[in-house]
Amino acid sequence: MTQYFERPELPGKKHFQCDRLLAAISVEACAGMWRQANDNNVESRQRCKRCPLGAIHANEPDASLSAIKGSLICARCRRPASRLISGEHCVSCKNREYEFVKGRNAKGSRPVKMTPLVPRCIRYLNGREPCTLRRHLTKDTDELVITALRESKHRVAIGFHATALPRQQRLFP
Repeated sequence: MTQYFERPELPGKKHFQCDRLLAAISVEACAGMWRQANDNNVESRQRCKRCPLGAIHANEPDASLSAIKGSLICARCRRPASRLISGEHCVSCKNREYEFVKGRNAKGSRPVKMTPLVPRCIRYLNGREPCTLRRHLTKDTDELVITALRESKHRVAIGFHATALPRQQRLFP
């Protein structure tokens, strides 16, 4: 539980002891640093990036606190990349996708070791808004989950399709 206090030299301003910065700061300063870290991606404010208290102080209680939000991680191979093609895949994975679509690799033979790419869809809540993410060529459902977590500014809650209900129901007695 966060304890708030007022300093005698600054009456009317609420302060608290921030565990991440190991300092006593004002609520307004906390909100400003959280916005710098999340909206402007300021390098010096990376400690504030996924702070739930900073999100509350900035009046963003539904903000995404995901570790991969805004990162350059390939959704298909889950490796960090220097750039993402179409904002989703690293260069290597996109080249494998092109080979799959063409039906042949650079040597002219059919790709054998590659997992087939098929259409998939997930439903999720982006904050309080229901969303559907569809992709025509995906390796697995995790690819869509990573994309949703990486691109969403609000908290994400992943759902499952109603046809999966009987299989899922036995997991929750």
